[in-house]
Amino acid sequence: MKQKRSAIFLIVALFALNSCANRALLQDDAGRPISEEEVNARKGNSNFLLFTIGGGALSFGASFFIGSLVDRMTDDPNHTALWVTTGLGTAAGLAYFVHQGRVRDFNLAVEQIRRERVQGLSKKLTEEKRRREQIEAEKRRLLEERQRQEEERRKLLEALKKRKQKEKDQ
Repeated sequence: MKQKRSAIFLIVALFALNSCANRALLQDDAGRPISEEEVNARKGNSNFLLFTIGGGALSFGASFFIGSLVDRMTDDPNHTALWVTTGLGTAAGLAYFVHQGRVRDFNLAVEQIRRERVQGLSKKLTEEKRRREQIEAEKRRLLEERQRQEEERRKLLEALKKRKQKEKDQ
């Protein structure tokens, strides 16, 4: 009975520690929150399926091996220890790997959202730089136009002064 409680405690502790450690913060790099709806929209099931199948097979194999070692120590003709150990080990391992697959899919979706937001921010930054460059180019063009007009005005004023000076001289 003590071993059963220890095993259950170990499994619960693994789930508790694992869920805390692997859940990504639901914020992007700028500190804006990421909603569950956004995550669920991008979350797939590929890791869930892969971890379920692979983890189930691994758990079955490991627990069958451990169960056979336990069964050798007992002289039960029904091999109860083998099947109980195999069943419990497979169930616990399967539950663990299913959880890991879901956490992995969740974290990948969060990372995808972060990448998309960074790309969106870099796109906005690029557009802002382009807009500023256009404004700077327009400013340079207007300054050149103004300088040209000032030069033309200066020439016209000089021509007008010369003309007035000529009229005075005559």
